[in-house]
Formats: sequence, structure tokens, C-alpha cells
Amino acid sequence: MKAGIGSAVAIIVAESLGLLFSTSAGIITLLTIYDTKKETLLVAAKRLVAFILAISISYILFNTLGYNPWVYGIFIVLFVGLSYLFNIKDGIAMNAVLMTHFLVEERIDWPLLVNELTILGIGMGIGIIINMIMPNYKKQIRIKQEILEEKIRMILKTMAIALKDKKACLVQGISFEDDYKEKPIDRDKKPSKMVLPEEKPELLYEQIIIDFRDLDLFLEELIKKAYEDAGNNLLSNTRYLISYLEMRSHQIEVLKKISLLITDIPVLLKQSMPLADFIEEIAENFHETNNVKGLLEDLKKLYDHYKKYKLPVTREEFEYRATLFEILKELEYFLKIKRKFMLEMARGGY
Repeated sequence: MKAGIGSAVAIIVAESLGLLFSTSAGIITLLTIYDTKKETLLVAAKRLVAFILAISISYILFNTLGYNPWVYGIFIVLFVGLSYLFNIKDGIAMNAVLMTHFLVEERIDWPLLVNELTILGIGMGIGIIINMIMPNYKKQIRIKQEILEEKIRMILKTMAIALKDKKACLVQGISFEDDYKEKPIDRDKKPSKMVLPEEKPELLYEQIIIDFRDLDLFLEELIKKAYEDAGNNLLSNTRYLISYLEMRSHQIEVLKKISLLITDIPVLLKQSMPLADFIEEIAENFHETNNVKGLLEDLKKLYDHYKKYKLPVTREEFEYRATLFEILKELEYFLKIKRKFMLEMARGGY
């Protein structure tokens, strides 16, 4: 709609001023309209520089070699090459069209130069003005941001379930209740007692697989929309939102590693229970403004809690507990990503 209306208005204005080749103003308007305000202004500036370059080359070539298609071909070779050299290639198509007017008129004089400059001004001016009317995505982005938080929160909860619900237990017939009385995390709820598969047959389902594809696509689209919104805000600082989403993207990559590690543990360990509870705590406290300082303190308590366990006896138990420790280290990294972001924000980095 903007392109259609803007092009029509540009041609009408050019015709009302009695300009030659007035229809070119409509084409210039069409080529000026981009996805964002910042992009539109940047490209317009490059095209103005490209116009000056095109005029200079045309004046020298046409007045030296004559007005014929071969000379115009030489102009294109030089103009395109220099445009790529000076990174103003966005102005190639538009200015190549304008220079054909000199070829058609077989003259480059002051009246025709003013004609071309006026067409350029009308086309780009109307394109810039009409492209200042851009939709505001902030409310939409904010809603999707909350959906993203909920998706990550659900993945964390699913990971906790995946740690607790296994087909078999490494040490059968044991209760974790006595061993888990001294918890590193203060909660109102009572610690869970392990339920053995033979006591609850419905736990004998297939291993939980967490699929990140939907989350990756959702976040990719959200970041794209955030960049587009940033491009439409000429004065306001939009760095925070983009940095925040990129921080979440970094955290999601860590969650993918944790998910793979969880699948490497096919049995239920008593050491899995406090770790699963800690992941649930992260999920419950997962929100934008949490500086995760308290979670990192609870993580330190969890490290201390694990130091009280006896060393593993079998190779199998050693490997599984080593994997649990690796998950714990990844969770620490997951939290430190957010902690670093919050500290930088507090210092005015975003």
C-alpha cells in the first residue's frame, strides 16, 4: 500500500511541476521504501552519493565520446565497478535509469541536471516520508517474549521430570528420604520419596526427549522482529531487547547440552533427586528481572551437599555421577550467563 500510494503521488507531483521523465519519480519512490526507517535513510544517503558519481562519469563520457548506446555501456561498466568499490551499490539501478535521460535528450546541461535532481528529490523524499509510517511491534514483541519465557520454563520442568522418572533404579529398594533430609535449598514442600518402577508400573514409559526445534524457530522469528523494530526507532535505545534475546539464545544452547547429558543417564540415582529439585527451582524463578544471585548461592549449597556423598563403588555408578556433575556445571554456566547480563545492565551496558 505504501509503495503504491507513494509511487502514484511522486508521479503526480513531478508531472505538476512539468518535469521531463516524471514517471521515474514513481520508480525512485518504490526503490526507496525499505523494511525499516533506518535502512531507508541509510540507502537514501548512499543513492545521493551514487547520483553525484553517476553525473560525473556521464558528463565526462557523453561529452567526450558522444551520446550512443556503446558509451552508455562504458558508463555502466565504470559506474557499477566504482559503486561496488565505494559500497554504494544500492544506487546502481536508480541512477542507471536517470542517466538514460541524458542519452535520450543527447545533452547534459543545467536545466536537465536540475530536472534529474528534482526527480530524485521528489522520489526519495516521498519514499522517506511515507516510510516513516511504520507499525509498532513493541506490544507484540513483549507478548512473544513472555511466551518464550514460558517455553523455556517448561523445558526446565521437563528436564527435572526426565531426571526423576526413569525406567529403572541403579540401587533397587532404597528410600532417598533419609539421605536427603539435609537439603541445600529451602522450600516449603517436603522432599519427594523415590518411587520404584516395580511399585508404579506406569513409569515404565519411553525416555523423555526434549525437542528444541519449535523453540529455536520461535526465538529466531522474535529476534528478527526485534531487529526490525530497532530499525524503526531512530532515536530510542533498543539495544536492551536484542541483547536480552541473544542472552536467552545462549542459555538455550546450554539447555540443549544438558538435555543430551540427561539422556546419557538411563537409571535413577539418589543424587539425581536434589539436582532435579534445583532445576525445578530455576524454572519457578525463571523471569526477566531475576538476577539469579540467590540461585547461584543455592547452587553452591548443592555442591557442598554432594561432597557429603560416599564415593561410587562401581564403574557404572561413577560414570553416571560424573554425568550428573557435568549437568551441574552446565547449570552453573546457564545461571552465570544471566548474571553477567544483569550486571552489565546495572552498569548501563544495555
